[in-house]
Amino acid sequence: MAPAFARSADFAIDKPARTPCPHLAVSVPGAAAPCTIHASLPERGFPGCVTFDCFGAGQRVTSWVDLRSGSADEAFAAFDVVRALHEVLWYLAEPVDAWAAERSALASRIEALGPDADVGAVRAEAGELLGRVSSSVRGPRGRTMARADLVGKDLRRRGLVDVSLRGALLMGADLRGVDLGRADLLGADLRGADVRGASLQGVLFLTNPQVTSARGDSSTGLPARVHRPASWAA
Repeated sequence: MAPAFARSADFAIDKPARTPCPHLAVSVPGAAAPCTIHASLPERGFPGCVTFDCFGAGQRVTSWVDLRSGSADEAFAAFDVVRALHEVLWYLAEPVDAWAAERSALASRIEALGPDADVGAVRAEAGELLGRVSSSVRGPRGRTMARADLVGKDLRRRGLVDVSLRGALLMGADLRGVDLGRADLLGADLRGADVRGASLQGVLFLTNPQVTSARGDSSTGLPARVHRPASWAA
């Protein structure tokens, strides 16, 4: 209900914020309201729903208020802020030793924040710290291709081990069989990227939405905390 989306390659319709999706089933009080087209979202023109992840923000916000009460507006207003904070917390929980104490301390401060938090300031502080984590883990040979436009490129012979691909545009890129080592993928756009057989198990800052938006298979290596999409079984 809370997020808005616009008609695009990711969504077949426009939906204003704070309004139910027309494919949301009517629920009874206390019961879930499931998506009526969940099993066929991509085919029905909603791949954006498949890749969306609130990072637990929805559960946190709805634990504060009853959406059927007059507090719903409060929950909607809080959702965007809390989702941004929870995404930062995901990155800070990266399972590496580098700067662990500092990451833990910052995560504790973020967890205590409320819906009036300054998201920009939080992201800036976390981004600086995560940059130090990335440099420490990737080491001196870690080149940078941050924010590079690699849309549709064949990257199978580019040597991407330990490269910073932070914010890079990798839509439709060919990464089949590529070993990315400890590459930094924070904010990289992997929509439609072919990662079949790629070694991603050691990469930094990979999220479930990034993986779900890419094309992989059972031979694609993934970090332990990232879920393998059901569509990658073949």
